Amino acid sequence: MRVARLPLLTVTYTAEPEIFYEFGEDGARKVFGRDDATCDIVIWAAINGQELSRVAGAIWRMDDELWVRNLSTRHELYLEIAGRPAEPALPPRSDDGTDRGPARSIPTELAFVRAPGGCELLVRQVRDADLPDLGDPDDAKATFRAPPVPEELRAVAAALCEPLLLGSQVPATHAHVTERAATGSPKRTRNLVTKLCTLYADEVPTLRDRVAERVRREQKQLGVANDPRLEAGIWTFDPASPEHHPGDETTRRRELALPDYFEIAHLLVRRRLITSADLVLLPPHSAEDLR
Repeated sequence: MRVARLPLLTVTYTAEPEIFYEFGEDGARKVFGRDDATCDIVIWAAINGQELSRVAGAIWRMDDELWVRNLSTRHELYLEIAGRPAEPALPPRSDDGTDRGPARSIPTELAFVRAPGGCELLVRQVRDADLPDLGDPDDAKATFRAPPVPEELRAVAAALCEPLLLGSQVPATHAHVTERAATGSPKRTRNLVTKLCTLYADEVPTLRDRVAERVRREQKQLGVANDPRLEAGIWTFDPASPEHHPGDETTRRRELALPDYFEIAHLLVRRRLITSADLVLLPPHSAEDLR
């Protein structure tokens, strides 16, 4: 059966591609700019300059979509939507105290919000989270059976799924898993997550195909149009064609896609292969973590 889900609405500062700022309910709001004391999303590339306003803009959720407002009195904000002509810029707001700043909705699944000083935000709005139909875990007629998580991968799986178990729609980053599962190094974390992905990609071919479909669509929207190939549980790409973004830009855009373990983590939670009871494998959160 198909389970209705809220849309997945996130923003990523493209210089920190592993970090997703999630907008889980209407009214959720994030301010961005170069002021690290005021802004929720700090544009570190601009922090020592004057090009970007201290508080440049705000993004918020209303009626299950994201909106953007220009809060700067000095510069424009630009919205770039793949495959469409350039959008009119959002002009600066007046500084007379009466202008809240021009705003507009962000209409598509993937779009970039840009401003001076290296400010580039990727806005993602995925309806129904584009997850595979994982079925009802209590349904005896479920179309596939997923194997249990091996004991040696259970702490890593618990750390990966921890945000989902706490209400998020986005799994943990590799950095979070490294810290919470005490793997010792980011490299070992990636190896363990790859091993986990490989297990379920091999056991659940329909899930593997759905991941490939989602990765292929996202890469096309990001301007990296080559087809992915599964190698040791990780989706990889052939070198980009010359007409696509060359070199470092191609690599950077690939890093902006949802992580390849996105569907795997949702599978583990949906099929109750990882539950809140598994969080006992992780150390208690510190007071600072809970702020």
